[in-house]
Amino acid sequence: MIASIPVRLLSLAVVALVLVIGIRGILGGVALGGDPLADPGHNSRHDTAAAAGGARLAVERTPGSVAYVLDGDTVQVTTRAGRSVRVRFLGISAPEIPHPGKPGECYGYPATQNLKQVLPVGTHVMLVSDPTQDDTDVYGRALRYVQADGRDIGAAQIRAGAAAARASSDPVSRHARYVQIEAQARDRDLGMWSACN
Repeated sequence: MIASIPVRLLSLAVVALVLVIGIRGILGGVALGGDPLADPGHNSRHDTAAAAGGARLAVERTPGSVAYVLDGDTVQVTTRAGRSVRVRFLGISAPEIPHPGKPGECYGYPATQNLKQVLPVGTHVMLVSDPTQDDTDVYGRALRYVQADGRDIGAAQIRAGAAAARASSDPVSRHARYVQIEAQARDRDLGMWSACN
């Protein structure tokens, strides 16, 4: 049976609406793997930056406060918009603490304690994206630099010997600086560089 013209028009309108919503979701980064810090209230600040391969075109700055420290390179942050977000520091790698089925690494607990001292619960932080990197990792954690009072906390972890500059196939924009800081910490035998030899 042939549908009436109003039914066909309604069907076409529904299909068009679905397509528009889908395209906006993909372009807006809310599709699978989107930005977990995207704030519908627009509390994030954006700075224009060039992005490789058509990726994000702006550095996103999201204010929040530390809810707790998970380990030497991961924190839970509550954004000003009230979202609870697990954040993996960009560009650093701290020794692992034990997880179910996985033993910890040398200096895992001291690295975590160092971060707890640098970022006590309630510390106001700024989460800063890197246009050269993905928004999230395979575990769904937001990938961000973490700053407190204008201080790069990832660099502070490296400087204390509580983390290393993370080598990856796609280095972060701060990688060269982090490598220099790591070399200084190694030369001074700080943290894990003396404890784990």
